[in-house]
Amino acid sequence: MISGGLGIVANLWWQGDSNNQSSTVALKMTTTDNGYRTFATAKKIAPFSLSSSRSSNFSNQSLLGQWTIVVFGYTYCPDICPTTLARLKGIYPQLKQTAAMQVVFVSVDPLRDDMERLTQYIGYFEPEFIAVTANHDKLFPFAQSLLLPYGIIAIKPNDDYSVSHSASIALINPAGQLVGQFKPSHQLGAIPVVDMKLLASTFATIVAAY
Repeated sequence: MISGGLGIVANLWWQGDSNNQSSTVALKMTTTDNGYRTFATAKKIAPFSLSSSRSSNFSNQSLLGQWTIVVFGYTYCPDICPTTLARLKGIYPQLKQTAAMQVVFVSVDPLRDDMERLTQYIGYFEPEFIAVTANHDKLFPFAQSLLLPYGIIAIKPNDDYSVSHSASIALINPAGQLVGQFKPSHQLGAIPVVDMKLLASTFATIVAAY
């Protein structure tokens, strides 16, 4: 169930009609040894418009002409989000040398993550990173398009509620199409984050072949 403004949101894990589910299966994702999942054909992203830490909204038009790395999370995240963003900052200069690109952090906690907080948060890691969010009626279709599920149960902004989100990182090509995902490694006692050295080297290979 999804609601807009103050909405109660629960179990946002691939809910949708049977047509959406069947099209996802037809994408035929393959996984490489370095945890990069690619598609046989780049996937179109449904029209979207999200509030952005930049002056204008973030939409499909914002994806054109450059590569885009997308991370889902929230500012109150205790481990995965800050670790992922800090490590992305570490390889960001290398990524920019490879190709024109941008890093986008999508907050799935709009009740607490207003734009002022998001702008301050993302600026702490890297001023060039972009932070975006929206109500769940806009966020959830965007998450579905990128195959990055999230789950949240929230009634009030100050509730100590649970937020679940994928630790994977989406890669979008300069045509604004989803081309694959970088998957985190899962080790006992360790935070599940993507190997950034492998991300950087794989990104270079993908760009060279594009």
